[in-house]
Amino acid sequence: MWSLNSLAICAASILICATGGVWSQDFGYEGRHGPEHWGEEYARCSGKHQSPINIDLVNAVEKHFPKLELFNFHVEPKGIHMSNNGHTVLVKMTFDEDRIPTVRGGPLAERSPVGYQFEQFHFHWGENDTIGSEDLIDNHAYPAELHVVLRNLEYPDFASALDKDHGIAVMAFFFQVSRTSSDGYKKFTDLLPQIDRKGKSVNMSNPLPLGEYVSNSLLSYFSYTGSLTTPPCSEEVTWIDFTSPIDITEKELNAFRLLTANDDHLKNNFRPIQPLNDRILYKNYIDTPITKMGSIPFVNAENSAASWRSWHSLALVLLPCFCLVTLLSVSAVSGF
Repeated sequence: MWSLNSLAICAASILICATGGVWSQDFGYEGRHGPEHWGEEYARCSGKHQSPINIDLVNAVEKHFPKLELFNFHVEPKGIHMSNNGHTVLVKMTFDEDRIPTVRGGPLAERSPVGYQFEQFHFHWGENDTIGSEDLIDNHAYPAELHVVLRNLEYPDFASALDKDHGIAVMAFFFQVSRTSSDGYKKFTDLLPQIDRKGKSVNMSNPLPLGEYVSNSLLSYFSYTGSLTTPPCSEEVTWIDFTSPIDITEKELNAFRLLTANDDHLKNNFRPIQPLNDRILYKNYIDTPITKMGSIPFVNAENSAASWRSWHSLALVLLPCFCLVTLLSVSAVSGF
């Protein structure tokens, strides 16, 4: 029979191993647990189709995607749960079953005919206004970025969709510092001091719809196939990066920067950009409407030439008539 000391030593060993196992599976944004070491614990983080990327405007290929359709984005949720998980501010919303926000069309049309359903949204930000976003546009970073995570409705839950091709999609929105912002972010950031440390959470009273947290303009966007930007870095994720940024004030942005994780400020929680490799970056082609003061429409040269010939022939017929009318008018005047 084991002695009491033996049991204590065994228990301590198990605790150390368990703690070490949990710690080895954790990740961070600097030091030995930073992005450059993620691949040591999570093999997929060393994949060839990773996110984020630099969106190179010159090399983006225009593509005429189907209309992007958003459903229930203006439905008020039953509740909003905000938590500090040590990596980001994670937000989950609860809805009645038939009122969950969903997205169809656009780049998702080729992935799933039934569309994608909202799962959660979270944020990435920097310690100052020059850094923070994960994707870059022409090597330009925004101070923060919002990720709205969606699940392909062909799969019953997030876990089963995670390892499947095109099982997950992310709608990405950049933030820009402004003097004003939407009411949604004022109320949202007012609650951040209540989750100032890792593991803390809060429920929002009088929750606002998902549409209050995204950009108002959804026509202009880029799309590519990438990965999750945090471990396990699962690939075959459809990314939709919208070009119209969300306004946020400096005070509201600083509320994110005051959050802590592991006794240090939770800041610069963005992954460095990854090589595009053999992927194609697409830009949604937008049909420009013709208005009175709008752009000049393209002209069909053949039809234009035919039209000119018709008018030329008509002019040859009408010119003698015009001359005759003029002469008669002159004669009539001379008779007075």
